[in-house]
Amino acid sequence: MEKKLLLAPSMGCCDLYDFEHQVRYIDEKADFLHIDIKDGNYVKTFGVGPDFMTVLGKAVHTPMDAHLMVKHPQDYIEACAEAGAAYITPHTDCIESDAFVTINKILSLGCKAGIAMNPAAPLEAIRYYLPLLSKVTIMIVDAGYAGQKVIVQMYDKIRTLVQWREEMGLDFLIEADGSMNADVYGPLYEAGADVVVLGPPALWNKDKDIEKAWEIMEKEVKSALLDK
Repeated sequence: MEKKLLLAPSMGCCDLYDFEHQVRYIDEKADFLHIDIKDGNYVKTFGVGPDFMTVLGKAVHTPMDAHLMVKHPQDYIEACAEAGAAYITPHTDCIESDAFVTINKILSLGCKAGIAMNPAAPLEAIRYYLPLLSKVTIMIVDAGYAGQKVIVQMYDKIRTLVQWREEMGLDFLIEADGSMNADVYGPLYEAGADVVVLGPPALWNKDKDIEKAWEIMEKEVKSALLDK
């Protein structure tokens, strides 16, 4: 079967005035629902929380991924699991001293464990617990700052991670997150990314009508992969 890019819209970007329609439409189209949970501390902005996931989870069937952009992810794990998260994804630098405890707690609650890495974070930081992970999220820009250009060195980071996955006989997903747009789908696919997180530039800004916006985005993705 031909490989494709899996799509993970960031659900905190949904238009509140058209929320139900957007959620129901995206739920039918997306591969994952990406939920950015921010504390205003680890990153200087605020996102949605576990309560948002609880409400969302009652209306969707697509797996939800809780991306914990928070300084103390351990404080959020149980709430996210109870809210219905399929994946819980903290950042490497927030679990340095208790990575195995944190990951095993996620697994014990019946969720899949992910890990997110800022651009400067070395892959070596996750080598020893890679076998426990179902997903690795490579931030292709620094977390928490809008309008950045993609850091092109992240393509090599993804290639290295693909190589490790093959050498270690693992099957975790590799996800790319940050400043997603039509110019990077091709290079990300070529590097070996499995999943891309879609924010406003990639999806919502395409058209006020979510169905038209999705159609435009989908055409951009397909066009970018044609020659790959």
